[in-house]
Amino acid sequence: MSARPRERLFDGGAASLGDDELLAILIGSGRPGRDALTLARELVVGLGGVQALARCDPSRVPLGPAATARILAACELGRRVAASSAAGEPLDTPARAARALAPLLAHREREAVLVALLTRKHRLMSVHTAYEGNVAGASVRIAELFTEAVRRTAAAVLLAHNHPSGDPEPSGDDIRTTRDAGAAGRLLGIPLVDHLVVGSADRWVSLKERGLL
Repeated sequence: MSARPRERLFDGGAASLGDDELLAILIGSGRPGRDALTLARELVVGLGGVQALARCDPSRVPLGPAATARILAACELGRRVAASSAAGEPLDTPARAARALAPLLAHREREAVLVALLTRKHRLMSVHTAYEGNVAGASVRIAELFTEAVRRTAAAVLLAHNHPSGDPEPSGDDIRTTRDAGAAGRLLGIPLVDHLVVGSADRWVSLKERGLL
């Protein structure tokens, strides 16, 4: 490949670059005997792909702090762009909700709880991270799940959280949280329409479909 990644980006657009080339641009400078593209390829192979890079701890990135910060910031920015792009989309079925929310959770090594605020027609207004815990789980206070919904006068909410193990099967705590949140939503007049448990981008469980809401 004769042209360097940055030149190829300007010539053909970012979409024309491979994962390693995009990563090389973020790395910037190479090291003696190894250019940025070589470092990028080694990083992608060593971590098991860019999805692993997006969810790995910064200590596992074998680069300097400036390059590591650029890469992790780019990953987070991409997730936020994806979330904002979904705004206005109808989340009126579990499958549609999973398409919008699972990509925001599947990469995480720690359990996190998202609250999606919905309009009366169940269109997405915004997504907020209510909690992010350790590997073992996140502690949820039911009232705080509705804080943004009350502030933004949302008509309904939809919860989603991940299982870092990759197994989306709901736990006893998941079921209790869902039922408690459903009861709180009824008292507030802001119904909980579903709770998704995400194992990976394509593995998820809807507690509504399970009859556990």
